[in-house]
Amino acid sequence: MWIKITPKDTLFFRSGRPFSMGSETWADELFPPFPSTIYGAIRTFFIFNRGSLKEFKEKGYLDIGNIKTKGTMKIRGPFLGNIEENILYFPIPFDCVRKKNETEENKVFILKRVEKPSIFYSDEKLEEILIWKEKDQVDEANEYFDITEFKKYLQSSASNYHYVSHKSFFNIEPKIGIARNKRTLTSKEGYLYRIPLIRLKNSFGFLVEIENLSFENDFPNKGIFQLGGEGKTVIFEKIDFNPMENIENINFEFANGIFKVYFATPAIFENGWIPKWIDENTMRGKKEGVEVQLVACAIGKYIRIGGWDIAKGEPKTMYKAVPAGSVYYFKILDGSSPQKIKDIFHFKNISDINPEEGFGLSFVGEVKS
Repeated sequence: MWIKITPKDTLFFRSGRPFSMGSETWADELFPPFPSTIYGAIRTFFIFNRGSLKEFKEKGYLDIGNIKTKGTMKIRGPFLGNIEENILYFPIPFDCVRKKNETEENKVFILKRVEKPSIFYSDEKLEEILIWKEKDQVDEANEYFDITEFKKYLQSSASNYHYVSHKSFFNIEPKIGIARNKRTLTSKEGYLYRIPLIRLKNSFGFLVEIENLSFENDFPNKGIFQLGGEGKTVIFEKIDFNPMENIENINFEFANGIFKVYFATPAIFENGWIPKWIDENTMRGKKEGVEVQLVACAIGKYIRIGGWDIAKGEPKTMYKAVPAGSVYYFKILDGSSPQKIKDIFHFKNISDINPEEGFGLSFVGEVKS
């Protein structure tokens, strides 16, 4: 079941960095929200739509679990999208760079794989590195591919790809506030703060796939729930089509025995940036019967993911995660077919921790050079 989520006001999402009035005056900007934020909002909606928090604590439900355990429900997403035109957008992969002096705007190029030189010093045991071999100076492109360019990227069907600036989707509206004394309603000295609010432009919102609900009819066709900080509300609505159909149906060849895995959402691995099923010494591993070797990767700086448990009334465990847009290059060691690789890694949540919440949503891509 797919739903679209449309805000009618500003939204506020915050990173895992501590922030409190009086000590830190500026909260970090975070967009798009972590999958756990969407998962928690939907789960909370079900709790109160079916009864009360007390009932949830006492008996729980098969699909959304109880206060101690999660149920069968899982999500894939969220995807930033133009709701009216049904166009999805994806963070630009970290193996893509833009030229600093490029005359044609909004164009990125894929880094080249080369064997790691003997003089290259690194503690990691990867066989290859990703480099820019031209003379032009390059930089990260922290923007988005639309779904058409994203498909081309996964198919490795072009030498360069066009991106879309985040300014096309939203504006940042800083909000300045101050804490007040609850008894006198006067302001507190030294408690001035500022937070970045996100205002999505017309027609933009999020799309999310929800799976394994016990009673799908329990979820109304349309409604409202709270999302993010400050009690902001959004409108949700079921949609009767699969906006990811073209991406799901891509066929792959892997003629050189190499494929890449792109993460559309942050991934939380037990061994830092390395999945638990990969041996840290040999960089080899087996997942669901497929034997591979991690040969190269392009990952961003780790991010912190935490949150607040509404049922327990306490902070959730804080994790370090690989950010969305990270890319891992794998060599197939056992001759597994492209279809088997696709079945395991394509449009799957493969995070070691909390995959049901949408973390580690991966897509398979071709590697032509």
